[in-house]
Amino acid sequence: MPEDDPRPGLRVGGWIPPYSPEARSSKPPIRPVPPASFPPAPVPGFPGWSRRSTPLRRRAALAAVAAATLGVAAVTASALGGNQETGSPAFVAGEVPPAPPPARTVAIAPIPSSEPPLFGSAPTEPVATHRRTSNPPARRIIPMTPVTTPVGVTLRVGETVALTLADRPGLRIRHRYFIARVDAIPAHGGALDRADSSFTVRTGLHNSGCVSLESVNYPGYFLRHQNFALKLHRRDGSGLYDQDATFCPVAIRSGAALVLRSTNYPARFVTESNSRLRLRESAADDALALVPRTVG
Repeated sequence: MPEDDPRPGLRVGGWIPPYSPEARSSKPPIRPVPPASFPPAPVPGFPGWSRRSTPLRRRAALAAVAAATLGVAAVTASALGGNQETGSPAFVAGEVPPAPPPARTVAIAPIPSSEPPLFGSAPTEPVATHRRTSNPPARRIIPMTPVTTPVGVTLRVGETVALTLADRPGLRIRHRYFIARVDAIPAHGGALDRADSSFTVRTGLHNSGCVSLESVNYPGYFLRHQNFALKLHRRDGSGLYDQDATFCPVAIRSGAALVLRSTNYPARFVTESNSRLRLRESAADDALALVPRTVG
């Protein structure tokens, strides 16, 4: 091989390939860089303190932790001691609590049902739970005093009566100038006053269940209402007259008195106003209360 034809990669002494470890590169070598140092971890419970702090700070931190631990232990011991003073149960190591007593067997009776059984035999007769041990004491019988009911006043057909006022016994119904009114009639008054205040009870001219009042000193003249005013008129045989001259007695005050009700105006009763007698609509208790007295 001629000397003027040199080849790359050849030197004196022999040929070195390009991948040989002895081959040198034109780039500078890359050297490893040491990692960056991390900050030390802080001490728990003491912000701002690190584990690289001075020994004095580390000792102070350890002393604070120890003091806190002792404080918690003291509080726990105090609480346990207080519970023992108030009677809380204390358990001693090594002691076994006594065994509980054996459970008692309680028999529970079935609750009776009001519905009939669906299956089984017919129900039996109930057993009586209460029995009479002795005869009951004899009841004391208190004799009852019979209550006497007073005989109610009434108007009897055929009797001659004086109609006195129940609340004012000195006053009677009478006619004067053929007008019915109320006047004081003395027991031993004149004959005319006693005759004008006496009437004979007749069967009702319109209703046989009621009565009509005939004048003693004017026979054939009866008390009647006309324009609701009571008067003494002679009977004329008309149906209107018979109705106006018929009154039905109604007992009040448990039969101690009576009132007169019109037969053709059942809601109206004989009442008194300014010594005159009139028919007015009222209750029976508010009408003119009368007590008939038999006269000879």
